[in-house]
Amino acid sequence: MRRHVLFVLAIGGFFLSSAATQCSASAFVRGAWYRLGDADPGATAGSVGNDPTIDSFADGLNLARVGSPHYTSDVPALGPAGNKLAMAFANIGLGGPAFPGEYGRDKPLPMVEQGIALEAWARSGPTNLDLPITGPRNELVAYNGDPASNGFGFFNHDNTFVARLGTAEHALGPADVGAWHHLAYVYSLGTSSYYYDGKLVATSTTDPAPAAASGGFWVGGQASGGNVVYGLNGWVDEVRYQTFNPIAAGAFEPAAFLIVPEPAAALLLLGGAGALFRPRRKIGPASPAPVSR
Repeated sequence: MRRHVLFVLAIGGFFLSSAATQCSASAFVRGAWYRLGDADPGATAGSVGNDPTIDSFADGLNLARVGSPHYTSDVPALGPAGNKLAMAFANIGLGGPAFPGEYGRDKPLPMVEQGIALEAWARSGPTNLDLPITGPRNELVAYNGDPASNGFGFFNHDNTFVARLGTAEHALGPADVGAWHHLAYVYSLGTSSYYYDGKLVATSTTDPAPAAASGGFWVGGQASGGNVVYGLNGWVDEVRYQTFNPIAAGAFEPAAFLIVPEPAAALLLLGGAGALFRPRRKIGPASPAPVSR
């Protein structure tokens, strides 16, 4: 039975990888995919992150580095195939030398369609080991806009991963120390959907659309002058943002997320594999285009 499950996982992972590298050109519009090491030339585990870190999509919306976040080989086991590096942010110490910093750009990612999807892998580090704790954790994982007023993204808020839309929050799941989790938020034709580890947590037709983003796009913290606010104490990997035409895309298929399914889900994928390969339009990332350097 164990060998059968492993085989199913391998097949399910192949299906997922195939779905995750193809997209209907009429559905996908624009976006950015930050692999946080795997697309950065010369990146090695333990070294300071490149400046910039590369956007794997065609627009090349690269992120500039502030401080010294480090590459790490500690990556999510259920992440996409070929994933070898992630990024460590130790803005308040990870039990050793801190590497404070963040990645960002001073312009937000484009919000040009009625469909948007943001996903990221995140792993929480310990609470502040260097200084007395003065309040609940309020740490930015990935955010498009100004967390104080507009846009959308993910935070570790008081040991819970949340999707934050301006000042509103929606709990996704525990930010347990040392465990990787996949976070996702999708807005399509007035419906908001929230996911944790590939599973739908909540859906709403009354949550407002994200307010137009201003102030930039951020990973691991937000630059504020020479400082980092909302600094993350943990790890981030595979941050991917997509805008899409939901009329062309049809129903959203979470199988396109950058996460390998659990055995039971893999069995379902195997049983309905034809659905992934039927000539229908579905949301998924465009294949990464070559980036000029």
